[in-house]
Amino acid sequence: MGLTQYFILILCFAGVLSNVINISNSGGNETQPFIEIGSKYYLINATVEMNWFEAMIYCRNFDSYLAVIESEAEMNALSSYLITNEGHIGKNFWLGANDLVDEGKFMSVKDGRTMPYAKWLGGHQPRDYDRNEDCVQLWLFNNIFYMNDKNCWAKLYAICELRQPK
Repeated sequence: MGLTQYFILILCFAGVLSNVINISNSGGNETQPFIEIGSKYYLINATVEMNWFEAMIYCRNFDSYLAVIESEAEMNALSSYLITNEGHIGKNFWLGANDLVDEGKFMSVKDGRTMPYAKWLGGHQPRDYDRNEDCVQLWLFNNIFYMNDKNCWAKLYAICELRQPK
């Protein structure tokens, strides 16, 4: 499937999902329902599984992006939070990066640049299994979170990152 087809598909999901999910981020506190973890605010959806494209639209409904991990400190803070909170144990989450345009070159959906930080499981990832793994997930392996390339149509949970004011 070409890049143009993916964008068309995303736009189609936008119309469908916004009606199905019916989400709003209204209220007194601009960061609700986001949680401060390290230096960022995240919305962690650990209840509804969705593919990567649906997860991207889900986050957009909260005026946010799929999370893009930018440093080891950020990875450690988010991993620690997920591992120590019961509702997140054993779950894998979509992140805001993919190599749909250029195989092996993982790009951030947040700014269109190369993914700023990666923690792949050494020697195993990314591997583009069956030439069909293009989206990045936060993958729990032996009680440690790593990044992994995954089929974009797989059903996982979403981690959204609140947009930073400019």
